[in-house]
Amino acid sequence: MTVVTAYLTILALVPMAWGQMPTPVINQPQVPADVSIPGGSPGNPIAFFDDYSWRAFIAVVWPALKNQRGKPDPSQTVDGAGPRVFETYKSLAEVFHSDGSAPTAWNQFDSPQYNPCGVTESWGDLTLGSFSKFSNLGQAGFGTLVGPLLVQNTTSVRFQTAYNETEFNQIRNQKWYLRSNLPTPPATVTFDDGALDVKAAWIDMTNIPHPERYYTRTASMLDPVSGQCATTKVGLVGLHIVQKTPSRPQWIWTTFEHVDNVPPAQPGAPGTFTFNDGTSSPMPATNPYSLSQVLLAPTPPPFNVTRVKPIHDSTQTTNAAYHAALPPDSVWRYYDLVMTQWPLQPNSPTTPGTAPNTFPGLPAPNNTTAFANTTLETFEQGSVFTGCMACHNATMKPTDFVWSLNDHAFPASSSTPNLLMNNPAFRALRDTLQQSKNLNEREAAAKRQQP
Repeated sequence: MTVVTAYLTILALVPMAWGQMPTPVINQPQVPADVSIPGGSPGNPIAFFDDYSWRAFIAVVWPALKNQRGKPDPSQTVDGAGPRVFETYKSLAEVFHSDGSAPTAWNQFDSPQYNPCGVTESWGDLTLGSFSKFSNLGQAGFGTLVGPLLVQNTTSVRFQTAYNETEFNQIRNQKWYLRSNLPTPPATVTFDDGALDVKAAWIDMTNIPHPERYYTRTASMLDPVSGQCATTKVGLVGLHIVQKTPSRPQWIWTTFEHVDNVPPAQPGAPGTFTFNDGTSSPMPATNPYSLSQVLLAPTPPPFNVTRVKPIHDSTQTTNAAYHAALPPDSVWRYYDLVMTQWPLQPNSPTTPGTAPNTFPGLPAPNNTTAFANTTLETFEQGSVFTGCMACHNATMKPTDFVWSLNDHAFPASSSTPNLLMNNPAFRALRDTLQQSKNLNEREAAAKRQQP
């Protein structure tokens, strides 16, 4: 069965309650300004949000215009050569200097003293490292980092955070990189429409089967044990895209993964997985390794990762449509949209991003679909209360859903424990995670009581 035939077969099974299915667009290198939902479209608009997400993905992975940060090259296609647009955004280390100094202007680059590898970066370069040696190796947790996430080749996932020009310029011009300039509640930070940031998950491609199925490039990668950097071939396995739009001032939350991350294998796939050995060995309930493990050699054995909740049927239909629209040899056919999350009520900036106000949220059956990325929230797949918007809702008012301002504005809360619990956003996040834990415990108890 061809990809096109499979798509048409799936499309025929999609309930009409989801409304019409948009036509895939793969030749537009600009991120859509907003989701486009035709007037009178019935039912759940998931197909239109997922189409927005795919268009955003196409735009941020488009080849970048030479020597212009964050600009696509209109002379190329999405499969053209060169660094991708999101790779030329301002990185976390460029925005939040460890000494509190101002970041350089948008199209400029830092001196080596502000680069974790001590290199002079230029257009298209990528550094995967941090000054703490391991903060780009941990997944987000409560007031700290957890991890590492191990690949089957016994290396660790590296995380990259970056900001587009709109978001970066506000941080720089308003001096929000300094904690003293962040407003005191009830005052708030408000980003402009079009502000966009990304978080990517990269792996060392050493001994990875079928590397041709991955988008790969070279990067300066910091070894946390030796403290030395080396030029390494890396592959993209996960990508968050978050954009503030006119109709959704609580941002639209998009997440993509490589199709070979975890089972099940897609038709025609080789059946090998980046984060699973293909056996029935279950994923542990929590990460068995502390973040400090990355400072020790040798690397501990990897554990299996699984997808706890399936990707929504409509989202899978949209994935099939975009895969069919892309050229047969496009590497981007090996990436799937896992979820789009959005506030249900449009044009309502005061509505919180808690689960009942978002999709997928409460009540069931919506919360039986995926709302987490296996590479970026591996152990937060069980409860929608720790989904993207619910977690970031804790910092909705002080920093407009953007945790990195809370975490990294100088002096950084993550490196200053006495600041942590003085921060209302971190206290709110603590309550959110405790709520999720209580719900998981109740669900587990109910299952144990079933005959």
